[in-house]
Amino acid sequence: MDTIAAIATPAGTGAVGIIRMSGDKAREIAAEVFSPYKIKSFKNAQPYMMYLGRLESGGVRDKALAVYFAAPNSYTGEDVVELHCHGGTALLRHVLEGLCAKGARIADRGEFTRRAFLNGKMDLSDAEGVIDMINGDSAAAVNAGYRLATGGVSAAVHELTAPLLDVIAHMEAALDYPEEMEEEARLAAKPVLDKLIGKTERLLSTCRAGGVVKNGITVAIVGETNVGKSSLLNALTGRERAIVTDIAGTTRDSIEETLEWKGIALRFVDTAGIRESEDVVESLGINRSRDIAKSSDIVLFVADGSRPNNAKKSELLKGVSASTPVIEVVNKSDIEKNAGLKGLRISAKTGENLDKLKDMIVETVLGKNIDAGGEMITSLRHKEALERALASLKSARTQFDDVPAECTLLDLRAAYSAYGEITGDTADEKIIDTIFSKFCLGK
Repeated sequence: MDTIAAIATPAGTGAVGIIRMSGDKAREIAAEVFSPYKIKSFKNAQPYMMYLGRLESGGVRDKALAVYFAAPNSYTGEDVVELHCHGGTALLRHVLEGLCAKGARIADRGEFTRRAFLNGKMDLSDAEGVIDMINGDSAAAVNAGYRLATGGVSAAVHELTAPLLDVIAHMEAALDYPEEMEEEARLAAKPVLDKLIGKTERLLSTCRAGGVVKNGITVAIVGETNVGKSSLLNALTGRERAIVTDIAGTTRDSIEETLEWKGIALRFVDTAGIRESEDVVESLGINRSRDIAKSSDIVLFVADGSRPNNAKKSELLKGVSASTPVIEVVNKSDIEKNAGLKGLRISAKTGENLDKLKDMIVETVLGKNIDAGGEMITSLRHKEALERALASLKSARTQFDDVPAECTLLDLRAAYSAYGEITGDTADEKIIDTIFSKFCLGK
């Protein structure tokens, strides 16, 4: 296989820039451009040792570091070399051009990880975990990506496919000897299928929490004008993000800000105060507020504790799904005059109960007993594959005693194929291409 090369660090100027090569000629090409100080040639480099030396490639020179990872004990399973240069944009570009002039070619997106998959260094789901780690914007998202990248989901799926393959093998053998083996194969298969159905359902039950861990929680801050929604956004995020005045209707468009709490990304959206208005711009903001509330994961319904009267929640949350959780909060607890209001007492001014509010948001969406560090399904692709596998298993189990073994086997093979799409065992080229197209260059 040809030798590929790419800049592995982000574009722009930095202290260090890394260029990665993978392929049969990686060490040979590196030896042509890099001269280590302590040994005669980089061709004699020991694996996994960092060497300091002079780099001359593409018309530029640098004092750099180089390390060689020998096949098959490397990220890609091939010989890999990394050159650690100073992080200038022009410097890295010219070094890469020099490597290509010596016989390498520029790697496609995700080609290093794709080679790792093709060389059996990781499953397809492991590769997706690498993407999630790179793109994760919270500790929980990064950790979920790490568990995926290190085989958590892959191991769970293999626990399903191994016994399913045994059932398929026994059922296929029974086709040749139906009178002697078919009844025995059916009896043995039933409890196995029941267990597989239960385990698949348990995995699927983690999808909602997995989506939250990966993507965060979108929190719509909703209420009448001048109840302190913008002040609450500023207090929660610790930034003067929204303009705050005594004039009702100051916020006319949605303002979004994200913070991390207990490892989960919370995306707060401050919306325009909802009221009857003839102002065209404010009316557009109010309509947008209603749309945001409808599409959010959770709604904070803010009332003003200093007012004698507040609009009813039902009037302000028209159209919000009954399944969308709503947390009622009473702001301005420091000057509260309306003790009859229902909800958690908070103060955007003093900070009272704001940490408790953030805890309530996470617990309401995730549940108190959900372990964000446990195994869960975070990928929509995995969810859809598991749903198809489950449907096929249930079809086989429901009709087990009423249809010929050949029909049952069709369902069982369909379930195996669906499971295999997650690990890559049965994934077609189109699925594989789509996954690796999401990677950045150099990974």
